[in-house]
Amino acid sequence: MIQFKVRTVIKNPLLSCYNVILQSLDENIILPLPVGPFEAEAIYTVLASLNFPRPMVYDFMKNVLLNLGDVSTNRMVIYAFSDGVFHARMELEHSGNLVTIECRPSDGIALSLRTDTPIFVEDEVVDKKKCIFKDCLNENEKEFLEHIIVDQELKYT
Repeated sequence: MIQFKVRTVIKNPLLSCYNVILQSLDENIILPLPVGPFEAEAIYTVLASLNFPRPMVYDFMKNVLLNLGDVSTNRMVIYAFSDGVFHARMELEHSGNLVTIECRPSDGIALSLRTDTPIFVEDEVVDKKKCIFKDCLNENEKEFLEHIIVDQELKYT
């Protein structure tokens, strides 16, 4: 299992679709995840440090978890890719017990960013070549890929 961070959200202007760009902590592996427009916005608002006067749905979910008192988020895991769909789960701890909840990766990412929860991708997903390995690219390809990402990037710190 490899830990990833959210690098940015990219919109394809020709197709009006969105991708969240995850990058391994060693920065060698990139995983583009297709997401819907509402989930892209929810992720983007955290990356851009935008605040709203009232809590959005993922902020509400975070507040529910915080106010329950004995719940913590351990990690979000993208554990499978089948039939063109990524599968994920949130791992929570409640009263000392591990609780695993199935989720869409985009929902898990939006909540993870709000709760400072680490994001992991199972080796099986990485091995299915749904990732881009920078060490497999020539210098021009690396430069082009980095240019695309930096062009739309917002730093999450």
